[in-house]
Amino acid sequence: MNNLQVTLNEEQTADLKRYIFELTKESIEQAKKNAGLDKPFLKQIHMSNYLGISVNTLKKLELEGLPSITLDGLKLYSKEEVSKWILQHQR
Repeated sequence: MNNLQVTLNEEQTADLKRYIFELTKESIEQAKKNAGLDKPFLKQIHMSNYLGISVNTLKKLELEGLPSITLDGLKLYSKEEVSKWILQHQR
């Protein structure tokens, strides 16, 4: 197996770092968009992912008063209102 070594000058190293940073940043933004996390209102699965809990736990919290909105059969959750509700129930 042959090893290939590449030597970069400082400017090339800085350019490569900037490129990797921008590529990573774009990938993170695309992942957020794909998961719906860039939106103020989330569907049930996306809200459970956002909170790091299961859908069943989300439904249980809803029975305890977690705010949700149902429009034409579609259940949505306001990230802002859910955050407020959770903070009101901290111990």
